[in-house]
Amino acid sequence: MQNSAPLVTKSPEISKNLQDTILEMDRKRSWMSDYRKEFGWTKLDIIDKFRRKNTGDVTADAVRAKQLLNLEDDWYAKVSDLDHAFRFLKGKLEQAGILVMRNGIVGSNTHRSLDISEFRAFLLYDDLTPLIFINNNDSKAGKIFFLIHEYIHVLFEQEDIFLDPYLGAAPTERQINLLTAEVLMPQGKVLTYWKVENDVFTQIERLSNMLKVSGLALAIKLRGLGLIDREIVEKIRIEAIQQFETKSAKSDEVDFYKTYHSRMSTVFTEAVVRSAESGEIGYTEAFRLLGVKGKTYDNIKAEIMSYG
Repeated sequence: MQNSAPLVTKSPEISKNLQDTILEMDRKRSWMSDYRKEFGWTKLDIIDKFRRKNTGDVTADAVRAKQLLNLEDDWYAKVSDLDHAFRFLKGKLEQAGILVMRNGIVGSNTHRSLDISEFRAFLLYDDLTPLIFINNNDSKAGKIFFLIHEYIHVLFEQEDIFLDPYLGAAPTERQINLLTAEVLMPQGKVLTYWKVENDVFTQIERLSNMLKVSGLALAIKLRGLGLIDREIVEKIRIEAIQQFETKSAKSDEVDFYKTYHSRMSTVFTEAVVRSAESGEIGYTEAFRLLGVKGKTYDNIKAEIMSYG
């Protein structure tokens, strides 16, 4: 297990909002790691399996990263939209042992918004319980990209605070960016569907919708393959920034419990509730870990117990 909140100590200039979020997530990660140790968990299989088969070849390693999640090549065709895609990938990561949390505010304080210009996501690494946190103020396609980016960091056993997927300067970060792009936008698929003679912008919109990625992420991939020039990438980047700045900040999720479950790791919530109901931890501790109490806890418990 890592020392408490290592990202905070390594990044002393971060905002109080981000600092408090990291500390809160680190408490959850630490509790879940101890919980799993009591049940005999050891280092996640996906980490050891990836390290043993890591070739350094982007295409081969991306295929391996998907195989470890039992993620089919055409997974994107089986989800209806970006929200469905995120939930689907989150479920795959949690089945592999990774906790996934997301929020756009600090805890439940609506007056403390998490600044997207400061960070997009972070990873708290742990051999048993790596925890990925996604800034929920980001675009829907952005959340998907950053979720997979942090998953690749898990496989590399590295903690991370993620600002911009296209600005990474360190060799390892560049490798992770390339792997993320290849997982979501396999070169073979892109080359199959790309027609040089067709309208560039129409194709980017169509292909990005199909693959469940942003137009900008796809444009950067196409640029790397030599299929479009830098001017097209910059035009799409400017348009993406403008669209992001003008989009409504209002969440699509208005139901409290739907919002709560979308923010929390499902396996973490289940573990805390079952520990409380078996008497392994007190209700006060369970309330603190889940960020709820009283009737709200009872309703969450009823949901969990209803499906075994």
